[in-house]
Amino acid sequence: MISFSNQTKTEICGSIRKAAEKRAFLSGVLLSARRLSTQEIALQTECEAFAVLFPALLQAVSPKLRCDTEFRSRSGKLPVWSFSVSGADAELLIRSLDIETVHREHSAAFLKCTGKMLCLFAGGCFVMSGSVTDPSRAYHLELAVPDAAFAAALRERIALEQPSISLKETARKGETMLYLKQNEQIADALTYFGAPNASLMLAEQQVYKSFRSQTNRRTNCDLANIDKTITAGAQQAEDILLIQKHSGLDSLPETLQEIARVRLENPEANLRDLAAACNPPLSRSGAHHRLARIAEIAAKLRELHGE
Repeated sequence: MISFSNQTKTEICGSIRKAAEKRAFLSGVLLSARRLSTQEIALQTECEAFAVLFPALLQAVSPKLRCDTEFRSRSGKLPVWSFSVSGADAELLIRSLDIETVHREHSAAFLKCTGKMLCLFAGGCFVMSGSVTDPSRAYHLELAVPDAAFAAALRERIALEQPSISLKETARKGETMLYLKQNEQIADALTYFGAPNASLMLAEQQVYKSFRSQTNRRTNCDLANIDKTITAGAQQAEDILLIQKHSGLDSLPETLQEIARVRLENPEANLRDLAAACNPPLSRSGAHHRLARIAEIAAKLRELHGE
């Protein structure tokens, strides 16, 4: 089954159509690649949509460009596509896109991107080095960028053009991780990268989880109230039976006799239902007051009889 992260990348790849869009997107892909030099460019992906798109991206730069492709299936996992552009093709590709292989952050392909082109460039970075967790399980988006200086520059540029996306930064296994954990920012980032449908799915999941959480809280609250009602009813019935044993219910004032009888007949009823069963009906506070008086009488009898 395709993952949410793969779905998101597929949506982004499906939005790349014009030649200028392909160049900006491809620049982001290459500058996020682990292996980038004038001798060789190596890419690897689990996203079939990107694997199909990559040759077209190269052709948008130059019809002369060629790449080696390797497909590898894996038992129980998504298959992997590997691409390699080497020799004169690698040099032509890097020169045509104005990419710096040593100081990636100084690449004209990156610095000249603004507005929509920067969105496409960032989308390429995400497709190449990013992932996003299924929102039904957790909220987490990250980009594993191999070049620390480029990662910092990318983070600053995105924040400058889209202030609602404030990527955090940490290091892991020699790479710089740019990440988000807040669902609102992740939704904004997915839209910015070119995956509005994935962003909508995340928002829908957030609403569902919020509704489910509220329902659970209400259910737990209702169960707690039921437990309290049953516990209180059992104690009140015990008090009434104690009075009946030692003094008889006739010893109680008529108003208390009635509430005592109603309670014994309805051991699990709440105060509101007990009050309504009296004749004439009582208020909830009135029923509570009468039961409290019965509890006081029972307490004195327990003290008197040592029970």
